[in-house]
Formats: sequence, structure tokens, C-alpha cells
Amino acid sequence: MQRFATTTRDLAQDALTSLADGLTLVDDDARIALLNPRAEEMFDVRATDWLGAEIDDLYRALAKNSGGEFLAERFENYAARADTMPRFEFTLRVPSEKVIEAKWFALRGMEHGNAYGVLWRDVTRDKEVDAMKTQLLSTVSHELRTPLASIKGFATTLLRQDVRWDEATQREFLRIIEEESNRLEELIDNLLDMSQVEAGALRIQREPVQLRRLVREAVENAQRLTEAHWFVMDLASELPRVWADPRRVRQVLNNLLENAIKYAPNGGQVTVTCEVENEFVITSVADQGEGIPRELLERVFDRFFQVDGASTRKTGGSGLGLAIAKGIVEAHGGTIWAESAAGQGSVFRFSLPIVKESDLLQNQFNE
Repeated sequence: MQRFATTTRDLAQDALTSLADGLTLVDDDARIALLNPRAEEMFDVRATDWLGAEIDDLYRALAKNSGGEFLAERFENYAARADTMPRFEFTLRVPSEKVIEAKWFALRGMEHGNAYGVLWRDVTRDKEVDAMKTQLLSTVSHELRTPLASIKGFATTLLRQDVRWDEATQREFLRIIEEESNRLEELIDNLLDMSQVEAGALRIQREPVQLRRLVREAVENAQRLTEAHWFVMDLASELPRVWADPRRVRQVLNNLLENAIKYAPNGGQVTVTCEVENEFVITSVADQGEGIPRELLERVFDRFFQVDGASTRKTGGSGLGLAIAKGIVEAHGGTIWAESAAGQGSVFRFSLPIVKESDLLQNQFNE
């Protein structure tokens, strides 16, 4: 029986120290009796420095780390109501910014008196997911509403029996319906691609590819979209084949070229270059638009992120194109990045691996 009690006590101690959430236990004298490893990691402290310290000191330290001295008083008020199990969220700035949910609970039993515990849970990721879902719903509803309204409006107009439309007008209405249907199809494709990127399941069917041909096709397609821009191609005379999925690389090129047009509304030159660097071919798309502030360069590849809300409203877009392009390039073993400064245009570059003899042999073996 004694052995069973010892084993149970050891298991209980292991459970407290192994919790995925941070845990603080406070004794009857309002002193810290336990600070588990997860709480140490979360607060960037050592338990040995805090065991036996007054819990109010920890509250003040957390409040200072959060940038709000008033938080200490709120922590104390929640502790006083531990039997009601109150919850509270706050943001820690050090060692890295994160949102923490704190939950106070009373320790039951006559022998515990005023003792209580606090569970600390890092909910940063949950907040990011919630924000992403909200942004997704907002973006999708906005992007769906415009083409659907156009499709319905022009289809209803064509079906009117009190008006006879000439053939040219009918064809124009049908052309608009087709364009708006294509917008809907593109949005759906982007959402499906993004879900594959997120799941790490993006399908890539690689083969030896002549990048020069893909670049020329993409530029010719982009030229048809604008009359205000002109395109220059600067391709190395000896351009080796890359190991890539032609459809996916075409998708990346189209996205970068369409962005160059979209975010340089006053026109100008768009330059596409391909250069060999070590074992990769670096493809660059440069525009003469308004540019991107340096502090936002890393964020342009985030889901739904768009540099300028005003530009977004004028040009439309789901904010998924660059995130998908990043997923495609990385699935090929390459890298994509942006170089820019406000008012100086932007350059987007991505790398693709050059075909090696070993790649060809492995491909033949797989076939």
C-alpha cells in the first residue's frame, strides 16, 4: 500500500511537471510552491529563483513584461476569486511576443485553505488561426460578391423579354459573364492551392524544363492584359534546364507579372531576367510601381496580406497569390524573396534547381 501511495505521488508530480500548459501553485501564505517547466519556458525564468517568492512579485513582473502595470492588480483580483475559475488573456513581450490565457482555480480541501493554482496557456496560434478564418471569410465574401453580382446582372439583362439586344451587345454581355466566371474559378483554385500548401500536400510533377520558353509564354500572356506597360526580357544566352513542374512555374510567373501590372497602375517597364547562380537559375520580375516599404517585405508572402488597403480595393485580389507562389517555389527546393523600397519599384526573385545528371537518372529509374 505504501509503495502504491509512493508511485501515485510520483506520477502526480510527473504529471504536474510534464503539463503542456504552464502551471503555478500558490500556498496558503500566497507564496509560489510550484512553477512547472512549461511556465519557466513561457516566462523565461528559472523556478529556483521564484520558489518561495510572493506570488504578487510574479504578477508584477508579468505586468511589467506586458507593458501594463495595472495588470498586476487584475491578477490579484482574479486570484481572490479563484473558486469561480476566472479567465484572462494578456500579451507577453519577452522572450517573444505571445498571447497567454490565464485561468485561476482553487485547491479544494480543508488542509489547503486559501491555496490556489494558475494555468497559463499560450493561445497565440489559436488567435492567429481565428484571425485567419475571419480574414478568409471577409476576403472570400468580398471577392465572390463582385463577380456574382456582375454574372447575375448581365444574365438577368439578357433574359429580359421586353428588350431585344443586338448581337454585338449580347456578345459583350457574354464576354463579361465569362470574365467574371474566370475570376470565380481563379479564387476557388487559389483557395484549393492554399489548403494544399498549408497541409504540405501541394502536388508537384517535376521534369526537365526550358525556363526560357515558360518566361516568353508568360510575358506574352501578360502583355495582352495591359496597354500601359511594356516588357523587357533579359535572359542569359546559355540557360540550363531546371527541374520543375511547368504548370506550377507558369503559375508563379503569371502571378508575379500580374502583380507587376496591378501595382504599377501608371504603367512603365516590367523587366524579366534569368541568371545562373551556383546550382540554381534565378528569375526576377521588376516593376516601376510605388514599391514596398522595407519593413513589410517579409510579410508580402503571408496569407491575405496586402501592402496597401487602398490599392487592394481598387485592384481586387484575394491576397493568396504570393503565399501560393512561395509554397510552389519551396516545394521545388527553391527560394522566393522581394527587394524594394517605397517609391522605387519592386523586384521579386525566385530560384529553381538546375537539372543534374543524377536527377535524370533518378527520374528514369522511377519511370
